[in-house]
Amino acid sequence: MKRSIILLSLTIIANLFAQSPGEAVAFLDNTNGSGVRAMSMGNAFTAVADDWSALYWNPAGLTLLESSEISGSLYHTQFRNNANFAGQMEMGDDVFTQFESFGLAYKFPTTRGSFVIALGRYNFKDYDDYLSFSGFNGSSNGLAFDLGEEQEEYFDFDRDVWQTEQILQNGNLGAWSFGFGLAMSPQFSAGLSIHAFTGGSQYAFMFTQEDVDQLYETYPANYDYYQVNQTIDSEFSGWGATLGAIFNLSDELRAGISIDFPHSLGVHELYSSNDLLIFDDDYESAFDYGTGEWDYMIRYPAKLSGGVAIDSDKLLLAASASYRDWTQTRFERPDAYGMSEDYESLLAENQYFTSDFRAVLSYNIGGELRFTGPNIKIRGGYQINPSPLADADETLDRTTVSGGFGYALDASTSFNVSLSRGFWKRFSEDGWTPGGTEETIETDRVLAGISYKF
Repeated sequence: MKRSIILLSLTIIANLFAQSPGEAVAFLDNTNGSGVRAMSMGNAFTAVADDWSALYWNPAGLTLLESSEISGSLYHTQFRNNANFAGQMEMGDDVFTQFESFGLAYKFPTTRGSFVIALGRYNFKDYDDYLSFSGFNGSSNGLAFDLGEEQEEYFDFDRDVWQTEQILQNGNLGAWSFGFGLAMSPQFSAGLSIHAFTGGSQYAFMFTQEDVDQLYETYPANYDYYQVNQTIDSEFSGWGATLGAIFNLSDELRAGISIDFPHSLGVHELYSSNDLLIFDDDYESAFDYGTGEWDYMIRYPAKLSGGVAIDSDKLLLAASASYRDWTQTRFERPDAYGMSEDYESLLAENQYFTSDFRAVLSYNIGGELRFTGPNIKIRGGYQINPSPLADADETLDRTTVSGGFGYALDASTSFNVSLSRGFWKRFSEDGWTPGGTEETIETDRVLAGISYKF
């Protein structure tokens, strides 16, 4: 039997692999930051930054280290997604465990002031995601097949079917960072860190639809079941820099500012797709669309962060905020590639960054309570990352509540744990499942690490 899928659905497949502005923003939006202690305190760390993770938050904070240190950590995340599709509610969940960070900071002996260098590898953004839903959909997704023997003749298989979709994604974006902090005076410190971005993402998509009510029974369009599978493996690379400053306003009060300079992230994608169509007489028609590769770049705008901290012997309180204008994000063509129709289409998407996104101000608060007797530190924090979508309401904002503790095993070694819960809502829609899906998402994230001072 002759069989080909209609062009509309081929366009759906092609668009999945061509980067969209929303996916470009999602590559860098809602970062986790770095460091167990920072996460425990709601990432309110711009003016704290007194461990090696200052490379990420504010490199000037390295001057606050009392001694050299080395540390490492792991994270474990449970991802839950309650999806509502076509009136059907379905809960999906998955778990992810990965390396989080490893870093070294060395404090040079000085007669006055402070000079510290640091080197580390950390993952500051994870792509852990899971979505699974199913339901009876009466809306048309435009799916049809050419079943004519002699000439093109398309037969619909597009509505009043039971549809199922599953998306699984994992991976991370991290950096190798090197930097220094230098105390210029008792009241002012400056620092700079250079980042070599690395990472990857693995995306798997499966869609099925089934003629559960036996509506498609007329030959040759006696359809029973259709399935499509698609994968995208992405690799990331790029360079960036962070400049920071710490101002000691009094013995217990300090302020910090940092700027992450604009940078480009290179993306290399390897994609594949195949499908399977089954008829009522059990005849099967399978097709492999093959694999392909795609390289492009994303130019991200600067991020400006500022914060204050009140630091006494028994209590640390901190607050910070970060600003980034997502409308300035842009796709770029790699210098090694000439202009083509694919890159012309990609660059044409840049207009939607301005119309569909906005500038965002995220904020964080946190604290640390210190008990000198048992050498325990109790921490807590709260953060809100507003949605970068233009005209988004507050239900799409990502809220995270966190807590944790640190325990000094001895004068040099300490153990730190952070627990955080994030929750937000999301609305997603693709060409396969018109009508869209309302998602309510929760994540439980545990970080554990150990550090050694010398």
